[in-house]
Amino acid sequence: MFDDLQKSFPQYWTGIFLRFLSIYLVYGALVHCSNILSNGDVSWWETPLHWRIMDIILLIFDVIIAISLWFYSFSGIIAFFVGIILLQIIPYTLFRQYFITKPEDIETLNGLVGTEILLMTVLIILIVTRK
Repeated sequence: MFDDLQKSFPQYWTGIFLRFLSIYLVYGALVHCSNILSNGDVSWWETPLHWRIMDIILLIFDVIIAISLWFYSFSGIIAFFVGIILLQIIPYTLFRQYFITKPEDIETLNGLVGTEILLMTVLIILIVTRK
């Protein structure tokens, strides 16, 4: 199954969507850079340690996967799914109490998880329908 998908990569719409995802991940990397440079309301050094660790991990993830998706890497697509599930969906749903410091954070986390699920769903549909 994976060999068939890899040989047919990328289909037209899948290729366009992979480029879109790549740009989306670059934006995410810039957000993490901004956090690290303390461009937000709070100094990065004043945020909880697990937030700082996640900023660094997600910055590295976003850059590597953005490059992989830009060049239509099949392994990059697999890493995208695994990374999104392990680095965002699971932490922001099962361990969300560690990422909420104010009521607005709940809405932000819900939005992030919803966006990630939507992006993964669209990519799955494009791959399965070979568009």
